Amino acid sequence: MRSSGKRVHFPVEHCLEWRHWVTPKILKSQPIHRWFWFPHSFTGELVHTLIDEWGLDERDRILDPFVGAGTTLLAARDRQVPANGYDLLPLAVLCSRAKLCRPDLDALKKSRRRLSRSLRRDKWPIAKRTYPDLVRNALPGRLLDAFDFASHQIALLDCGKAEKDILRLAVLGTIPLFSRAEASGGWLKWVTKRISADSIANALDKRIAVMLEDLKCIKNKKATFCRVAVADARYLPAKSRNYSAVICSPPYPNRHDYTRVFGVELMFDFYSWSETRRLRYQTFHSHPEAKPDRPKATGYQMPGRLVRAVKEVERKESDPRVLEMLKGYFLDMYLCLREMRRVTRAHSPIALVLGNAQFCGVKIPVDELTAEIGEQIGLRCHEIRVVRYRGNSAQQMKEFGRTPSRESVVIFERL
Repeated sequence: MRSSGKRVHFPVEHCLEWRHWVTPKILKSQPIHRWFWFPHSFTGELVHTLIDEWGLDERDRILDPFVGAGTTLLAARDRQVPANGYDLLPLAVLCSRAKLCRPDLDALKKSRRRLSRSLRRDKWPIAKRTYPDLVRNALPGRLLDAFDFASHQIALLDCGKAEKDILRLAVLGTIPLFSRAEASGGWLKWVTKRISADSIANALDKRIAVMLEDLKCIKNKKATFCRVAVADARYLPAKSRNYSAVICSPPYPNRHDYTRVFGVELMFDFYSWSETRRLRYQTFHSHPEAKPDRPKATGYQMPGRLVRAVKEVERKESDPRVLEMLKGYFLDMYLCLREMRRVTRAHSPIALVLGNAQFCGVKIPVDELTAEIGEQIGLRCHEIRVVRYRGNSAQQMKEFGRTPSRESVVIFERL
């Protein structure tokens, strides 16, 4: 691939008052959002601000091709702006769909009571499904039997899909309280917990009670068209010029792999071990194990600064997969931006929340490199808003000292 000759200087503005909007901390206490969140989520306040700044209304339609836990779609619904979201992870799609649905509250309350009664027993049947080793080790003995029984009972309930989606998400949100495999950074670590399976019924019932309480706040709100589906951001199943704005956060090139972070949940409710591994290979090339099948990247030119950074990392990094990850990450970014351009209308704003990275002490300016790549395909980088500085990893800090990397909102205009 050739090195790009595009401009490398872009308008940079510091908006550090937005710093709390690019972490999930606020989401953990907000109704609906708190049902389930992803580690690198932004908040609804960021989406609200961009919607107001751009003057979007019910005549527009927002796209989020990395929907995660559904924050963009929920915030768009708050402002009564139609929105569509896509994600490769079925967990993300279930999470977003459950948060967006308008269930029959009476049916959900009735289903809660039936589920609670069925789970209050001293002994559960042996798990009906054969689960991968990760799930069996994370939920040993009666833990897995209890969660499997809860999942089976939900499938048998006489209620609609919306109510079942909410109950399924309640089960998946309860599993981490009992799981011996605990998310730590981009991996799982094994921990010892003394909490027993006898507590599952109470923990699940409390979670459903919180969800019912949260649903009261949307009961009388005007319905807004918001939909979510499984799809790859490099191959969007959308018509050309269908959207008037994009707000999203692609994965950061920080080696975090959601198929591992949420491995227990994925293999409990969605995929086998081999299916999860195939998904891992196909995900955005933000971690070393990805090796996706991609569409052709005709016209892509590797930015000159990226070429130089890769060569510098190569002199210090012994794992060749890291170099492939760096090159593949920006190739994937090009493909995703190309799709965003295809499906947006002229002069549409496109906002990407991104985090810069460091490898072997070499700084990777993800925001500026993404801005440069966007301009290769007919997007104009309006500005880079720096909203937060975060510390480098413990390993990088130990070897190369504390050199914070910035998180930014890169805002394009489709020409």
